[in-house]
Amino acid sequence: MRIILTALLCFFSLAGLRAQKQAPKKVKEQVAWKTYTDAKEKVSIKYPATWERKPVNKTVFFFWAPYLHNGQKFRENVNLSIGPAQGLSIEEYFLDARKKMPEELEGFKELRSKYIKINGRDCAQMVYQFRHGDMNFMAVVYIFLNDEKAYSLNFSSLAERFDKFYPAFEKMAKTFKIKG
Repeated sequence: MRIILTALLCFFSLAGLRAQKQAPKKVKEQVAWKTYTDAKEKVSIKYPATWERKPVNKTVFFFWAPYLHNGQKFRENVNLSIGPAQGLSIEEYFLDARKKMPEELEGFKELRSKYIKINGRDCAQMVYQFRHGDMNFMAVVYIFLNDEKAYSLNFSSLAERFDKFYPAFEKMAKTFKIKG
């Protein structure tokens, strides 16, 4: 009887393992994208259709990711603010931003930065971390200058979820356009 029981346990264990190996690979979920255009500021960006727009003072747009679980305190987001470029070059403006950010953000630390082009426009990109209360954040900002205006495209995430959201942040940034 023991031999039969052992044989059945082995059979069902192997069958379970075999079934897992034979399961089809999970198909990567396709996310639909929407385009947001602000005619007044002459900007546009594509964002995941599951994200929602929220009106926030002093921003051209603010989109945030859907809730991942009940009780979630923070939702990953992207926003655009525009201010005067003060006659500065992209390098000068970026240097000035580097000086001001530690004054405005608790625990600010620049992790990496570089100059890139997005849709033919020069851009300064910085990945940084900071704290707010008991939460740790990571963010990436893209700074563009155009017609004496500075455009700050900022993506924020909880530090532990940044790597998960960064590909979406990067994809959105690559769709950002300033007309004119």
